This record gives sequence, structure tokens and C-alpha cells, in this order.
Amino acid sequence: MGSWQLRLALVCRQVRQVDVWAVRGAGYAVRVVTRDGQVHALCPPMPQRLWPTWPPLKARLQRCGVRQVVLHQPQSHDEIIGRPVRVEADPGLVMPLQ
Repeated sequence: MGSWQLRLALVCRQVRQVDVWAVRGAGYAVRVVTRDGQVHALCPPMPQRLWPTWPPLKARLQRCGVRQVVLHQPQSHDEIIGRPVRVEADPGLVMPLQ
């Protein structure tokens, strides 16, 4: 999915949510979930698979009209430093883009 397709889907109210997945040491992956349950990846403009940093990704999402994202971090800080893993799944952090 490109930026113009995301913008069009938002205008037509077809987007349920935008998920941003932090991939440790690699960048961010963006998934757009539509109302009918389909999942699309928002690809960066360069020939990479992931967005390398947060500021350009945030700016691109804002230009497309996204008002909030759900940030997911599969590996928490506690797991990195060796604390026990949480039992419940992480629902993600709802972040407004302002």
C-alpha cells in the first residue's frame, strides 16, 4: 500500500487502525488494518522493507491523515534486561500523532 492509497482509504473511512511494529535494531513496520479485516503494509519510499527511524514515518503518516497509531513492541525492555516475561499479551500503546 502506498501513501496515496492510505490517504484514499482514510477519506473513504475504510481503515480500522494503523499498527506500527518496532523491530529491535531494524526500524519500524507499518500495518494498515481495514474494516473488512484485510491487512496491508505501508511501504517506505526507498527500496527498504522497514522504516529506519520514527520522525520520517510519523511525518508521512500525518501527511496521509492518520490521527493515531497503535505502537507494538514485541520485545519489551524487561525481556532485554532479563526480567520475567509478562503472561498477558501486549495490546499496544495508542499514540496520537500531533
